Amino acid sequence: MLAFGNSDHHKMKKYKNFSQNLRDFSWSLKTEKTKEETLIQNTVLEWYDAKHRNESESEIIFINNIPIDNCPFCSSNSIIKNGFTKEGVQRYKCKNCNRRFNPLTGTIFDSKKIPISEWFEFLIHLFQFHSIKSSAFDNRNAITTTQYWLKKVFAVLKDVQNEVVLEGTVFIDETFFSVRKSEKTYINGKEPRGIFNKKCILTGCSDNGNFCISTDSNKLSFKRAREIYVPHISSNTFLIHDEELAHEIIVNELNLKHKTYNSKAVKKLSDEQNPLTPINDYHSLLKKFLKAHNIIKTENLQDWLNLFWFITNTPKNKYDKILSFLKLSLVKKKVIRYRCKT
Repeated sequence: MLAFGNSDHHKMKKYKNFSQNLRDFSWSLKTEKTKEETLIQNTVLEWYDAKHRNESESEIIFINNIPIDNCPFCSSNSIIKNGFTKEGVQRYKCKNCNRRFNPLTGTIFDSKKIPISEWFEFLIHLFQFHSIKSSAFDNRNAITTTQYWLKKVFAVLKDVQNEVVLEGTVFIDETFFSVRKSEKTYINGKEPRGIFNKKCILTGCSDNGNFCISTDSNKLSFKRAREIYVPHISSNTFLIHDEELAHEIIVNELNLKHKTYNSKAVKKLSDEQNPLTPINDYHSLLKKFLKAHNIIKTENLQDWLNLFWFITNTPKNKYDKILSFLKLSLVKKKVIRYRCKT
């Protein structure tokens, strides 16, 4: 194993971004290149071109077949076709507000510079818990591009859990998210013990789905338990939970049949015998997801939880999931035109 001194660490830090620009060669401006330089440069450019191709014929056909019923600017249905872009995308013109648009106007793909098909591998990486850095590297994109796309994913999935209602046998419990070091609060220079610097996440799972919603607090209040749990649980469910007092609010509010277990007692049991295993397994997967993305800030924790919900619910097939996201992104009119870190 190599050992580095302080001076070596300084040097390594100085050069840590040496590969930030994939097409930046030290010999780029040379009029004559060696055979070795030419081999490396051509190979890297082939990599880049393979990852950054133009729109395919099938993509243009897909875009041009997106139903257009009204103007994205004024909602008028008085629209006419107005030629094509140089790529072959159909343009439209609104006779009411006189503005021009195309089938992607008003969506996250508005004014895109990269084909929609480039998103497919990016989405698969998200579904497989890849980190943002590794996803950027695999897709040969700048980290800022990947962060920009992630912001768009969050916009599409905003409020995606609002209509979730679990039924049948439902398990509920709370888990905690530890805030980043830069966001922690200290008292007299020391970090308080326990859950002081954590955020409480309310979760539920059943055979027909799951939900995970942040309380934006480090503990569960009776008010937040009612606000979050009640809308997401059917009154016909059989509730399985631990001895958290706030759970009684849900039981009484919905008049539920339920079974309570002491979490400390059942923790000693094997997974096969533990009645809380389904919700424990869900927490385990959630923590694995959150750990894979150590860039999460508390301000967008719910955005990440929405992404986790989308990943863990139907459809299960990754390509069906891409299709589901694509359909959702075209329905939800949301334009993100700025780049910002998540």
